[in-house]
Amino acid sequence: MAPWTNGRRYSSDLRELVVKAVEEGQAPESVAQTYRMSLKTVKSYVAKKADGTLHQVKGSGGRPRLVQEHHEMQLLKQVSEKPDSTLEEHRVLLEAATGLKISFKTVDRVFRRHHIKHKKKVSSQVSGTRNRERDS
Repeated sequence: MAPWTNGRRYSSDLRELVVKAVEEGQAPESVAQTYRMSLKTVKSYVAKKADGTLHQVKGSGGRPRLVQEHHEMQLLKQVSEKPDSTLEEHRVLLEAATGLKISFKTVDRVFRRHHIKHKKKVSSQVSGTRNRERDS
């Protein structure tokens, strides 16, 4: 992969340039060297141009999300009903409601996607009596 792509796909403009160079008679090997990409990539772009699929990009792959839309809706409902619940409490409520077993970190990711601020820890109320005992 070319150093300037940082692991990303080549842009549509670059794909067009590569195909255009080959179509204008430049050798695919030379084009690959010029644009610092593999010969296989150059040949693939030429073939895709012929098929009319040069600009179609495959999905990124990876594992599908465990939390589906209906799970997210359940979590959003829980937050509106119990805004003081912790991530762990929301996780337990979601599992009871839907059967989905996830970690509290997954709940956190869902909340972040929806820009929801939440309680992170179980609150421990500071008792006024404890403070008075300490001051005595």
